[in-house]
Amino acid sequence: MSRRAWASRMPVIGAIASALRDLVHHSPGGVPAPTVPVKPNPRWSGTTKPPPVPREDVVLRLPDDMYRHDGAPTEWWWHTGTLRAGDRVFGFEINAASFTGQHFAMTQVSLSDVSAARHYERTQVYGPAPFGVFDVRQWAEGDPAKDWYARLGDPGWLVGGFSVTSGGSGYTSAPTVSIDGDGSGASGIAVLDDHGGVTQIVLLKPGTGFTQTPTVTLTGGGGSGATAVAVRNSVTMTAPRADPTKDIAVHSVLVDEETLDEVVFDLVFSQQGRPFFVWGTGIEPSATEQSLEKDNYYFSYTRLAASGTITVAGQEHPVTGTTWMDHEYGFFGGGTSDTRVRWLLQDMQLSNGYTISNAGMIGEGYKPEIGVPVDAFATLQDADGELYYVSSTVTAVGELWTSPRTGNAYARQFRVEIPSFQADITVTTRLEDQEFSVGGAPIYEGTADPAGTFLGEDVSGDAWIEQAY
Repeated sequence: MSRRAWASRMPVIGAIASALRDLVHHSPGGVPAPTVPVKPNPRWSGTTKPPPVPREDVVLRLPDDMYRHDGAPTEWWWHTGTLRAGDRVFGFEINAASFTGQHFAMTQVSLSDVSAARHYERTQVYGPAPFGVFDVRQWAEGDPAKDWYARLGDPGWLVGGFSVTSGGSGYTSAPTVSIDGDGSGASGIAVLDDHGGVTQIVLLKPGTGFTQTPTVTLTGGGGSGATAVAVRNSVTMTAPRADPTKDIAVHSVLVDEETLDEVVFDLVFSQQGRPFFVWGTGIEPSATEQSLEKDNYYFSYTRLAASGTITVAGQEHPVTGTTWMDHEYGFFGGGTSDTRVRWLLQDMQLSNGYTISNAGMIGEGYKPEIGVPVDAFATLQDADGELYYVSSTVTAVGELWTSPRTGNAYARQFRVEIPSFQADITVTTRLEDQEFSVGGAPIYEGTADPAGTFLGEDVSGDAWIEQAY
């Protein structure tokens, strides 16, 4: 439904994980899996509006389940949505994610400046402790008696990540990454693509004492021509223990992967109304037991009153809006290409008060084809907070957009049909290029415009599109 099994798409990360497997500690503390029984939760496939999913069938417990979970192989907090500064429209994504089952963490941050037709994006991978900066015991708060946080990187680090400015060629093994400047102790590991070029550098340690950005040099590995630079990169999220659905403060520094332009986010979010439990219960319907290692758990805050600033090229923009946060954890696909999760997702905040998460799950080898429908499922929440879990379809319409960097073709529009709610909504991207182009694992995520009919009335609003295949 959300996010990807990264090690299966980045072989060197998988090799690093295997080498460090015995040195990575299991997460102590943290919230355990729920113990309440999982009730049957059949998906409604009728053509009339069903009764809501009973509230007592929800397996999650808030605020506890906002916190880090003990033994979850994947876990992330993922802020997305549309913000406005007057007539200027920004789509944004700020994500902090751990893949403890594969022994690494990552941030993904993007900004779509719709009026300027600019997209800024970065994916940064963090290696595991003790050799790397990612410490599963410390990266997110697991004690509900304390203020909540999730934190990867630090805005003060001058070595907070890396941009590969040239991948070079001919590498048969990862070249050595040397970092030289007025500080010391910074380190990283290069990742190769399938063609013998450097595609990514995993941050191990940020080092200390740097007052100026150091020089990065790549040597050895049997190839030549690879170059990279060190950049700032960080995501910090915090919320008060008394009510972590309110006053969620998010600070992030994004240096664009390609242009090296800097974007800084300072935002605060507060949920309005009942949280949104995906599938109506918060646990995948196929679950028969409560296990963080076998089951997928998922809830969202879909009505976050948002405010703060976005600073682009030194210009600060005060922004407001209603945005979305996903917290997903537990099992999420396997570590091989044929078991990796692939999806088409459309999240919608509609003018009639409904919020919708619609997902079509797709198989290995899928490519979007105009006019070809994909079976999907939708979780809907009405203005009173009631939740519904129903069948739907999603169809790519209009034209495809092909990325000049990766060659991937993505749909610009999706038609979402939900028969039980008489819904026929077309979701259109507001900016063509909203791709995370990280080598080996590109994905499309961005702000979109929903328009159509729902329960016999015209609707509009804000939306978010994801395409991972």
